[in-house]
Amino acid sequence: MEGAAVDRGHGRLGARTPGFSPRLWEGSGGRWLEQGGLGARTPGFSPTLTLCLLPGQAPTLWGCPTHWGTSVAAAPAGTDPAPLPATHPSRGGWGPGRLGSLPGSGRGVGAGGLEQGALGARIPGFSPRLWVGSGGWWIRARGLGSLCTGVSPLSPPSVPGYAFLGPPKLLTGAWAEYSCVPENFLKGCKWAPDGSCLLTNSADNTLRIYNLPPELFGQEWGAVAEMSPVLRMAEGDTIYDYCWFPLMSSADPPTCFFASSSRDNPVHVWDAFCGDLRATFRSYNHLDELTAAHSLCFTPDGSQLFCGFDKTVRVFETERPGRVCESRPTFVKKQGQSGIISCITFSPAQPLYACASYSRTVGLYSRAEGTALAMLQGHRGGVTHALFSPDGTRLFTGGRKDPEILSWDLRQPGQVLFSMRRSVATNQRLYFDLERSGRFLLSGTTEGLVLVWDTAQPPTGDPDPVLEPLLQFQALRDCVNGISLHPSLPLLASASGQREFLEPWDSAEEDEEGGPGPPQRPARGQNCLQLWWCGESGEHHPAP
Repeated sequence: MEGAAVDRGHGRLGARTPGFSPRLWEGSGGRWLEQGGLGARTPGFSPTLTLCLLPGQAPTLWGCPTHWGTSVAAAPAGTDPAPLPATHPSRGGWGPGRLGSLPGSGRGVGAGGLEQGALGARIPGFSPRLWVGSGGWWIRARGLGSLCTGVSPLSPPSVPGYAFLGPPKLLTGAWAEYSCVPENFLKGCKWAPDGSCLLTNSADNTLRIYNLPPELFGQEWGAVAEMSPVLRMAEGDTIYDYCWFPLMSSADPPTCFFASSSRDNPVHVWDAFCGDLRATFRSYNHLDELTAAHSLCFTPDGSQLFCGFDKTVRVFETERPGRVCESRPTFVKKQGQSGIISCITFSPAQPLYACASYSRTVGLYSRAEGTALAMLQGHRGGVTHALFSPDGTRLFTGGRKDPEILSWDLRQPGQVLFSMRRSVATNQRLYFDLERSGRFLLSGTTEGLVLVWDTAQPPTGDPDPVLEPLLQFQALRDCVNGISLHPSLPLLASASGQREFLEPWDSAEEDEEGGPGPPQRPARGQNCLQLWWCGESGEHHPAP
């Protein structure tokens, strides 16, 4: 930064990639952002965007080539950054464009003030930062794909939606990561709330974070390389459950964390930027012995963490780690919901939550006091997963060794609208997920199929209605236990694998003396993470 006296302040904006720590420089001429360490570790990452917004004028968007340690949008002291010419080279398919216009009035921020904005849609990696200074407005956007031209920055760009008209296209996956250790099968996957990364659990008691593939940041997709984790967090024993902080945003590093629970350990809160342990929530039984939570779920506003135990739910304040908590028994004087609370989920529309139990029941409780409102019974096996519809009128539940996912009508508690059949032959937890509008529900099976149901067209005229799948496709020849739909792009993440047992040789192969035959051969599974494109055929998709 020549020709200007610069005061340097250090920030942690940007993607969660080891070694990435951008710097925000403030001087008499304005503010500049420098990226450090990203380009060298994430090849093909799209360039940083700079947007010059002058009150009453149409803003101009351009791409700047970024290199490790190179300043971005530098401007001489006392001047505003000028748009780059249309012929300026840019990487990742970016080019100059127009975003529309902003209102002529300002945003109520004085000259030289700093304000973080929330322009643009919540697209993975697109977390704009808005600076308001004496010269006008600047937006620094860390981007995925391209921003739609001709759209006002105050309205979100057009984002492709899910369209299950045929089998999705396999983009990439992670295979080598789970082949180093025998029987290292996955146990589910969950997209971050802002869609910037993916969290997985596996049999080696390790949580892994994968960034969205950098090849998807360009306008044209070619071959996508195999995914590799950017962070690994090892737990001490079998991981029971894990969940993201619901307000997580890559633009706000303090919100980037998730919680996990493992056997004989307290609840751990992990930093999703560097993988460090941030805090612990500890629960003790009546003998003052540490007990592990079997299920976890943050409240929608992120203020509390609900943990499921045997016949008890304990509530921790998110901002107060430690052992102080509120205990809410679900089974008192031989009445209520018994068994281990295997899953907790909150309604997005009403102040209530649902607790699923291995006792084959689902309880509905008020969020404020934990008062029992209803008890739902009808599963053949222990309930392992539950989800509310976006409007809060339906609850979907599924169990272990239970071939049905039930859709409950919460306007008439106890009423089953319909069931959806899937193959669940083991005690393993098989996740399912709802598309963001609540229309499509997806689930895997123990036979490697992925099933898609259209819940907007329930069956009628049958006393025991069964909704048939809209689509099914063979993802693998092994159990698909994890299903997670991206919050803003038509991307499906699937996790697979299960515990394999030795396959005995045929009895005819024993020797003539009746002795044992050759050693047993191990069964081979397919332990991997896969990423699928589920958009319409005419939308932006990988190049053939």
